Amino acid sequence: MKTERKQSINREGLDAAFAKDEMRKSNLILQANLLKAQGQYQDATDRFAEAAQIEEQLSQVLLQKELMTKYFVHRFSALSCWAQAGNVYQAIVMSKELLARPDLPDHLRQCIQEHVQLFQARRVLWFAEFAPPAIIVPVSSDFALATT
Repeated sequence: MKTERKQSINREGLDAAFAKDEMRKSNLILQANLLKAQGQYQDATDRFAEAAQIEEQLSQVLLQKELMTKYFVHRFSALSCWAQAGNVYQAIVMSKELLARPDLPDHLRQCIQEHVQLFQARRVLWFAEFAPPAIIVPVSSDFALATT
Protein backbone atom coordinates (compact mmCIF):
# COMPACT_ATOMS: atom_id res chain seq x y z
CA MET A 1 0.00 0.00 0.00
CA LYS A 2 1.37 3.36 -1.03
CA THR A 3 1.09 6.15 1.51
CA GLU A 4 1.04 9.74 0.44
CA ARG A 5 3.38 12.06 2.20
CA LYS A 6 1.98 15.42 3.15
CA GLN A 7 3.85 18.34 1.73
CA SER A 8 4.73 21.00 4.22
CA ILE A 9 6.87 24.06 4.29
CA ASN A 10 10.29 23.53 5.84
CA ARG A 11 10.62 25.21 9.25
CA GLU A 12 14.03 23.76 10.06
CA GLY A 13 16.09 26.05 12.29
CA LEU A 14 13.21 28.32 13.26
CA ASP A 15 12.79 28.90 16.96
CA ALA A 16 9.91 29.70 19.31
CA ALA A 17 10.53 33.45 18.93
CA PHE A 18 9.98 33.13 15.18
CA ALA A 19 6.74 31.24 15.77
CA LYS A 20 5.62 33.90 18.26
CA ASP A 21 6.27 36.67 15.72
CA GLU A 22 4.36 34.69 13.08
CA MET A 23 1.41 34.40 15.43
CA ARG A 24 1.53 38.10 16.25
CA LYS A 25 1.52 39.16 12.61
CA SER A 26 -1.27 36.67 11.81
CA ASN A 27 -3.36 38.16 14.60
CA LEU A 28 -2.64 41.66 13.32
CA ILE A 29 -3.79 40.69 9.82
CA LEU A 30 -6.98 39.15 11.21
CA GLN A 31 -7.64 42.26 13.32
CA ALA A 32 -6.94 44.51 10.34
CA ASN A 33 -9.38 42.63 8.14
CA LEU A 34 -12.06 42.78 10.84
CA LEU A 35 -11.49 46.51 11.36
CA LYS A 36 -11.61 47.07 7.60
CA ALA A 37 -14.93 45.22 7.40
CA GLN A 38 -16.24 47.45 10.21
CA GLY A 39 -15.18 50.60 8.36
CA GLN A 40 -12.46 51.45 10.90
CA TYR A 41 -9.92 52.16 8.19
CA GLN A 42 -7.27 54.03 10.18
CA ASP A 43 -7.00 51.27 12.77
CA ALA A 44 -6.98 48.66 9.99
CA THR A 45 -4.21 50.55 8.21
CA ASP A 46 -2.13 50.68 11.39
CA ARG A 47 -2.48 46.91 11.88
CA PHE A 48 -1.62 46.13 8.25
CA ALA A 49 1.49 48.32 8.44
CA GLU A 50 2.63 46.67 11.67
CA ALA A 51 2.04 43.22 10.16
CA ALA A 52 4.00 44.23 7.04
CA GLN A 53 6.99 45.24 9.17
CA ILE A 54 6.93 41.93 11.01
CA GLU A 55 6.59 40.02 7.73
CA GLU A 56 9.64 41.82 6.36
CA GLN A 57 11.65 40.86 9.44
CA LEU A 58 10.49 37.25 9.26
CA SER A 59 11.31 37.04 5.57
CA GLN A 60 14.86 38.27 6.22
CA VAL A 61 15.38 35.49 8.77
CA LEU A 62 14.07 32.97 6.26
CA LEU A 63 16.33 34.29 3.51
CA GLN A 64 19.35 33.96 5.81
CA LYS A 65 18.36 30.39 6.63
CA GLU A 66 17.72 29.69 2.93
CA LEU A 67 14.15 28.55 3.59
CA MET A 68 13.04 29.89 0.24
CA THR A 69 9.49 28.55 0.00
CA LYS A 70 8.61 30.10 3.34
CA TYR A 71 10.57 33.23 2.43
CA PHE A 72 8.44 33.75 -0.67
CA VAL A 73 5.22 33.29 1.32
CA HIS A 74 6.22 35.85 3.95
CA ARG A 75 7.61 38.31 1.42
CA PHE A 76 4.39 38.16 -0.61
CA SER A 77 2.39 38.65 2.57
CA ALA A 78 4.52 41.69 3.46
CA LEU A 79 3.89 43.36 0.11
CA SER A 80 0.19 42.57 0.37
CA CYS A 81 0.04 44.10 3.84
CA TRP A 82 1.87 47.22 2.63
CA ALA A 83 -0.63 47.60 -0.19
CA GLN A 84 -3.56 47.25 2.20
CA ALA A 85 -1.92 49.78 4.53
CA GLY A 86 -1.92 52.23 1.62
CA ASN A 87 1.81 52.05 0.83
CA VAL A 88 1.44 50.99 -2.78
CA TYR A 89 4.92 52.25 -3.63
CA GLN A 90 6.52 49.81 -1.16
CA ALA A 91 4.29 46.99 -2.41
CA ILE A 92 5.44 47.61 -6.00
CA VAL A 93 9.11 47.80 -4.98
CA MET A 94 8.86 44.50 -3.12
CA SER A 95 6.96 42.93 -6.01
CA LYS A 96 9.65 43.89 -8.48
CA GLU A 97 12.31 42.55 -6.11
CA LEU A 98 10.56 39.18 -6.03
CA LEU A 99 9.91 39.14 -9.78
CA ALA A 100 13.64 39.64 -10.39
CA ARG A 101 14.41 36.36 -8.60
CA PRO A 102 14.91 33.45 -11.00
CA ASP A 103 13.95 30.97 -8.26
CA LEU A 104 10.48 32.46 -7.75
CA PRO A 105 7.88 29.71 -8.38
CA ASP A 106 5.87 30.26 -11.56
CA HIS A 107 2.47 30.30 -9.83
CA LEU A 108 3.65 33.00 -7.43
CA ARG A 109 5.30 34.95 -10.25
CA GLN A 110 1.98 35.11 -12.09
CA CYS A 111 0.12 36.16 -8.95
CA ILE A 112 2.64 38.91 -8.19
CA GLN A 113 2.52 40.17 -11.79
CA GLU A 114 -1.26 40.49 -11.49
CA HIS A 115 -0.89 42.33 -8.19
CA VAL A 116 1.65 44.75 -9.67
CA GLN A 117 -0.76 45.61 -12.47
CA LEU A 118 -3.49 46.24 -9.91
CA PHE A 119 -1.17 48.33 -7.70
CA GLN A 120 -0.05 50.43 -10.66
CA ALA A 121 -3.63 50.98 -11.79
CA ARG A 122 -4.64 52.05 -8.28
CA ARG A 123 -1.68 54.41 -8.09
CA VAL A 124 -2.79 56.07 -11.34
CA LEU A 125 -6.30 56.50 -9.93
CA TRP A 126 -4.91 57.97 -6.75
CA PHE A 127 -2.85 60.52 -8.65
CA ALA A 128 -5.78 61.37 -10.90
CA GLU A 129 -8.23 61.85 -8.04
CA PHE A 130 -6.32 62.92 -4.95
CA ALA A 131 -2.82 64.13 -5.66
CA PRO A 132 -2.65 67.88 -6.04
CA PRO A 133 -1.41 69.15 -9.37
CA ALA A 134 2.26 70.00 -9.53
CA ILE A 135 3.14 73.58 -8.80
CA ILE A 136 5.68 74.93 -11.22
CA VAL A 137 7.64 77.85 -9.87
CA PRO A 138 9.62 79.82 -12.42
CA VAL A 139 13.22 80.31 -11.46
CA SER A 140 14.71 83.67 -12.27
CA SER A 141 18.36 84.57 -12.54
CA ASP A 142 17.91 86.57 -9.32
CA PHE A 143 17.08 83.39 -7.40
CA ALA A 144 19.96 81.91 -5.44
CA LEU A 145 20.09 79.12 -2.94
CA ALA A 146 21.39 80.07 0.45
CA THR A 147 24.32 78.01 1.53
CA THR A 148 25.71 77.78 4.98
